[in-house]
Amino acid sequence: MNRSPHDLLASLSEMLPSHPQLGTFLAAIWNEVESANNLADFCRGTAQSLQAATAATAVQFQQQQPNGEWRKIASNGNPRSVTASQFEKWLHAEIVPGETASLLLTLPDEPNRMLILDGATRLSPGYLQAIREVVILALARFLQSVTQSQRATHLKAILSMVQRWQQTDDLPSLLNQMAESSTEFFQAERASIFLWDKPKHQLVGRPALGVEDGKLVVPDDKGVVGAVVQTGQSRRVDDMLGHEVNRDIDKQLEFHTHSLLCVPLLDRKAKVFGAFELINKRSGNFTTQDQQGLEEIAVHAAAVLESSQQIAELLESRDRIAAAQAAEIQLIGESPPMLKLRKNIERIAATKLPVLVLGENGTGKEVVSRMIHYHGNRRGQPLVSVNCAALPDTLLESELFGHEKGAFTGAHETKPGKFELASGGTLFLDEIGDMSLPGQAKLLRVLENQVLTRLGGQIDIEVDVRVIAATNQDLPQLVKENRFRQDLFYRLDVVSLYLPPLRDRGNDILILAERFLVEFARKARRETPTLSSDAQSRLLGHAWPGNIRELRNTMERTAFLCDRDIVTAEMLPIDTNRSPQVQQVPTQLDLTEATNRFQADFISYHLERSGGNMSQAAKNMGLHRSNLHRKMKQLGLLEERE
Repeated sequence: MNRSPHDLLASLSEMLPSHPQLGTFLAAIWNEVESANNLADFCRGTAQSLQAATAATAVQFQQQQPNGEWRKIASNGNPRSVTASQFEKWLHAEIVPGETASLLLTLPDEPNRMLILDGATRLSPGYLQAIREVVILALARFLQSVTQSQRATHLKAILSMVQRWQQTDDLPSLLNQMAESSTEFFQAERASIFLWDKPKHQLVGRPALGVEDGKLVVPDDKGVVGAVVQTGQSRRVDDMLGHEVNRDIDKQLEFHTHSLLCVPLLDRKAKVFGAFELINKRSGNFTTQDQQGLEEIAVHAAAVLESSQQIAELLESRDRIAAAQAAEIQLIGESPPMLKLRKNIERIAATKLPVLVLGENGTGKEVVSRMIHYHGNRRGQPLVSVNCAALPDTLLESELFGHEKGAFTGAHETKPGKFELASGGTLFLDEIGDMSLPGQAKLLRVLENQVLTRLGGQIDIEVDVRVIAATNQDLPQLVKENRFRQDLFYRLDVVSLYLPPLRDRGNDILILAERFLVEFARKARRETPTLSSDAQSRLLGHAWPGNIRELRNTMERTAFLCDRDIVTAEMLPIDTNRSPQVQQVPTQLDLTEATNRFQADFISYHLERSGGNMSQAAKNMGLHRSNLHRKMKQLGLLEERE
C-alpha cells in the first residue's frame, strides 16, 4: 500500500540521517522528472542515480507487454537476466528483498513495471519500500507531464487540421483532405468518410481508391461501418476479429483489411449521419488511444461537414437565384448595335475588367451592369449600385468607403461603405461624370490599390471589387475641360460599351413597345391591345428623348387608359410635333455649346409638357429630381424660372 506524499515525506526525513545518499537520490530523480525527454531517458537516469544511492551492482527497469512478456526499458551496470517464472513470482508482492530485489511499480491505466536491483542484500525492506514509493510518485509526475505535452501537441495538430478543413467548401475536396490528414496523423494506410443516405439505405464513402469516381457505395446494414451507423458506437477490429470485415468491399477495392477503426459522425442533435473509418495501422493494431483520438477528430469533422453541407445548400440556392436573375435580365432588341452589345457582354462577363457603359439617360445602362454581373463569375456575390450624382461631396467618402463610430457628428456607429459591401462582387457607379474632382481622386486611390480606409479609421481594409461605371456625358470632353481626371478615365475605360439611343434602333422600338404592352396589360388585368400600323409609324417616327424609360411610360399609360382592342396613333400619348430635335441646334456652335443648347431646349420642353412640375419632368427624362435641379443650375435655367 502506497503512503500519501505527506506520510512518505515524513518517513524519508527520518531516514535521511542514517542514509545521507538518499537526499542525493531524491534531488536526482526530481531532476529527471523535469528534464527527461521520454520514458526511456527517465528510467535510464533514475537507474544511474539509484545505483549510486544503494550501492547496487546493477539496476534495471522492466515493463510488461500486452502479450504478458517483459521487456527491459533501461538499465545501469550489468544486470542479471530474469526468467519468466521469476517475474511471475515477483508480480505477487510489492517488494521482494534479497540479493536480487524487485520493486513492483504499479499505476492506474499503465502497464506493470518492475525495478530490479542486483546486489541489494544490505537494503532493508523499509528502505526498499521508501525507494519504491519515491520512484512511483516521480514516475506518475513524469508520465503526467508527458501526457500533458502529448495532449497539447495532439490538440495543436487537430486544430491545424480543422483550420485547413474549414477553408474548403467543396465537399469532395474536403473529404479527400480529411482522409489524407487522418491517415498521416494515425499512421494508417487508408481512410474513408461515409455519409449516410438513409432514404436509399446506403453509405457513400469517399475517397475510395480503385473505385470509379473515387466513391464507394455500400449497404447501410453490412460490415463494420454499417454496424457503427446503426448503433452509433465505435468499433475496433484486428486480425483476430477479421470475420467482422466486409470482404466484398475488399474485393471491390482489391485491398486486404487486417485492422480497422471506425467511429460515428454525429450532427448537432446527436443523430448519426455518417462514419469515419481508418484501415490498416502501419505498425500493429489500432489502440484505445487511437479510438479516443479518432472520436475526438470525428467531432470536429462532423461540425465541418455539417457546415459544409449547409454552405453547399446555400451556394446551390444562391446559384439558382443568380441563374434566375440572369434569365430575367434581358437586352431586348434585334438591331445590329444590340446584337453586337450582347456579344461583347458575353465576352467580358467572366473577366474582372473594369467596364465603362456609355449612353443617354434611359437607354438601359443599369440593365447592362446587371447583365454583366449575373452572367459572370461573381453572380453569387453582391451587386451594389451607387448614384454618384445624388451624393454631395460631404457624404461621398462616407458612403463609398464607410466610417468609424465617432468619425463625425451623427456617426453613432461604425458603418461599412459601398466598396466593402460589394467586396467579392460588383460595384456599379452610375452617373460617374457628375462626381466631383476631390471624390474622383479618392476613388482612383481605391481602384488602384483595392485598399481603403474608413472615414475616421486607421486600418487598411482590402477589397475585391469589379467596377462598372456609367455616364451619359462625354468623358473625353470633360477631361479636356479639366472636369474629369484623365487617370481615372483611363482606369475606368478598359472596356467601353455603348448603348445607342432608342431612336437609332429601328424596329427595336416596336419590339419593346409590344413587350411593355403585354406586361402592363397583364397588370391592368385586360387583354393585350394591338398596335395599328399608324400607331407603329408614330412610335417609329418619335425621337424618344427619354429613350426606353419614355417608351415604357408611354406604353404603361396606353395599357391602362386605352379601352380599345386596337391602339391607333391618336390614342398614343405622344406629341410628335413638339418633340425636340437635335437638328434644330445651330451647327456653327462648338460641341460644348451645342450640347448645352440642346440640353436647355430638351429640359424646357419637358418642363412645359409637365406644367412646370419638376418631379414629373425629371421622371419623363429618366432623371432623379436632384440631378435635374443640378443640371438646370449649370445651364442657368433656374435663374430664368425665378
